[in-house]
Amino acid sequence: MTVAAAVAAVGARLPGAGRRWPTLAGRLGPLPAAEQATARGGDAIWLHAASVGELVAARPLLGRLRERFPGRLFVVSTLTATGLALAREMAEAHLACLFPLDASVTVRRRLEPFRLEAFLFTETEVWPTFLAALGARGVPAILVSGRVSPHGAARAWGLRLLYRRALASVTCCMQTEEDARRIVALGADPRRVHVAGSLKFDVGTAPPPPEIPLLAAALAGRRLIVGGSTHEGEDEALIAAYRTLVDSHPDLLLLLAPRHPARLPAVEGAVTRAALPCVRYTALVRQETTVPAGPAVLLLDAVGPLAHCYALAWAAFVGGSLVPAGGHNVLEPARAARPILVGRHTEHSAALVARLAAAGGLVRVESASGLTAALGGLLADPERAVTMGQRARAVAESGRGALERHVKIIAARLTSARAAEVSSA
Repeated sequence: MTVAAAVAAVGARLPGAGRRWPTLAGRLGPLPAAEQATARGGDAIWLHAASVGELVAARPLLGRLRERFPGRLFVVSTLTATGLALAREMAEAHLACLFPLDASVTVRRRLEPFRLEAFLFTETEVWPTFLAALGARGVPAILVSGRVSPHGAARAWGLRLLYRRALASVTCCMQTEEDARRIVALGADPRRVHVAGSLKFDVGTAPPPPEIPLLAAALAGRRLIVGGSTHEGEDEALIAAYRTLVDSHPDLLLLLAPRHPARLPAVEGAVTRAALPCVRYTALVRQETTVPAGPAVLLLDAVGPLAHCYALAWAAFVGGSLVPAGGHNVLEPARAARPILVGRHTEHSAALVARLAAAGGLVRVESASGLTAALGGLLADPERAVTMGQRARAVAESGRGALERHVKIIAARLTSARAAEVSSA
């Protein structure tokens, strides 16, 4: 048994192993032989996105870079098993892998097969050992769609010396002016910091998969409330709100999309305890079941269709916000022109949530009872719901342009790096 496999076997017995440790062996060990052969295939540009949401947002950037820099090997890494599965399906990537554990041995082992031309990383995924190894190799590192929340800045302040070293030569493409100020305060070189916007604004809506029309037909004109990227406690709040409202609005259906697939059985159990039929998305679109005529809850048990479910919704609640998880992607329902509800915890997209709220496209609720009241208010005033959706879409459209700004900054950085390499040769 290899060291990586042995550590993974121990990790599998630790608390929370189902979510935290299944990717450990892949982050400790070297690339498999076949992938090492691919890695040695030429100059490489590596994009790291921690999660599925960040990977989806960065995907158009990857496509544009492949057009701009033909002949390069494009590598994608992530931290999660679901992210890795999506990366392996992406036509834009030649190679997908898990990001190595940020330790000298694992970083050196993972970098060894590559001839890297650039490393791109999303949001604020700062890995000091990895970035130091890139610096020693003269590989440009570029933060894309970067953000630093007030909470993140406060938490990192005590480690600002470490951040200063890690960010010293990093080109930072930040989402907002405030993000730019915070990354400079943490030690980034102001000359390398740019305000480029959020890549999430430029994510187009891909053609719906074949099963989405089947879902639309199954809804048969009924109004759908979507609870997207929900966490424990939020599903229960949505179920309670639905139970309260469906008596006076019998055409309502509720769709729950848990943030973590491992929670699907628990959410299904919560629906059953509420004495409501629970219909799984995969069974419905395979036409193995149907939507009951009365109250029912649909459970999204597939990764990928959530944005298209928002497009079929009447209203959307975006999770991770009633509980302290920082909130998730509010742009998907905004692009779909749906009224948006969130809780108080929206640190991950605070600026965008503030813009949506100021424009009248989003309502913030403080509790489960507040969620019920907000949904009830929209049901009582359908014209307001439509107007909210239109205003949310206008905000989403106004943020476009970040993709081209990123491409311009990245191309300039790579050009200057090549020029410096030639002059030193």
